[in-house]
Amino acid sequence: MAPRSGSVAAMALAAVLLVAGCGGAVATPRASVGPTGLPAGTYTSKAFKPALSYTVPAGWANDNDTADYFAIRPAVSDAVGISVFQSPLAMSQDKACPDAGEPGVDTSAAGLAAWIRGLKGLKVSAPRLAAIGGLRGTEIDVEIADGWTFSCSFAGGLPTVPLFFGRDGDYHWVVAGTEKLRLDILDGPDKSTIVVDVDAFDGVLFDDLVIASGPITRSFSFKSN
Repeated sequence: MAPRSGSVAAMALAAVLLVAGCGGAVATPRASVGPTGLPAGTYTSKAFKPALSYTVPAGWANDNDTADYFAIRPAVSDAVGISVFQSPLAMSQDKACPDAGEPGVDTSAAGLAAWIRGLKGLKVSAPRLAAIGGLRGTEIDVEIADGWTFSCSFAGGLPTVPLFFGRDGDYHWVVAGTEKLRLDILDGPDKSTIVVDVDAFDGVLFDDLVIASGPITRSFSFKSN
């Protein structure tokens, strides 16, 4: 795909989303009622810690803001989005797909990135250095590996790999179907781990999403608690 500016990519992505609707894999929590798009501007999370400042173009919406889970996405569709996790646990790899953490996993930024790279069922890119919002860590692209067929019971038969689990049970996060993710796994303040997930639940939208989301994630600023 030829390089394009963020504004042009955002318009192209919006056009695709209007056609795609909710056609992506529903593998993660989404708002039950579509939120109203925000005016273009800079905002700060109300509940997520550390406080996150971010700048969005018109039409992006904030549909989740809890102490350990923050999400923004284009208001026209939930097929793509940007999620931010505070110190997620590695999700259990038990075949029953329980809402539980995988025991014995180092959940530091380096440990979590290494664990994801070693998971069966995933195709993971070579790691890259990451820097977002004043934090540093590792960036990887993730999708389901060719030939992987295991599916969690809630995934409607789509091939599935469990990924993250909220410490307070607020969310579980799996990779399913054609979904593609760009994960920036960062060393946060006070020995925490912050994960920024640029996520296309329909993988055909991934390249445009990466371009459109770039100016947003580059605007991120995390404030110490």
